[in-house]
Amino acid sequence: MTIMPSGLPLDHIGLTEELTDATAEAFPLFEQVQKLARLGLNIEFTVAPSSIIATITVTPAAKSVLLVLLAEIDDARPGKLASGRLAVCGTMFQGTVQLRVLIPEGWATSQELAVLTGAATVDPSTLL
Repeated sequence: MTIMPSGLPLDHIGLTEELTDATAEAFPLFEQVQKLARLGLNIEFTVAPSSIIATITVTPAAKSVLLVLLAEIDDARPGKLASGRLAVCGTMFQGTVQLRVLIPEGWATSQELAVLTGAATVDPSTLL
């Protein structure tokens, strides 16, 4: 989604009202983010005119929801951050929201994460 700037002159009163409305819309989201943080999911949103990016840090206390969370991600791609921390990137809502899920240390290896996200397969005989 790309938003093109308007060629119309700015209406300062209208602009102020739009800013106030957008800020007011943030409070319900803030409440939801606080609730999820109490459950061990820390979420940061970056909202720009042409993108929404959500970074979800899963704490060890919430690792039991990881499988369900990973199943909800479209185009899931496992990877590793420069710090060495494992992450899964993908999208939700028909590609309109970009996600980055930070995996708790020790929850899975790189290969296990690749198998869980469907990015790799494993020989079942090695699982026994």
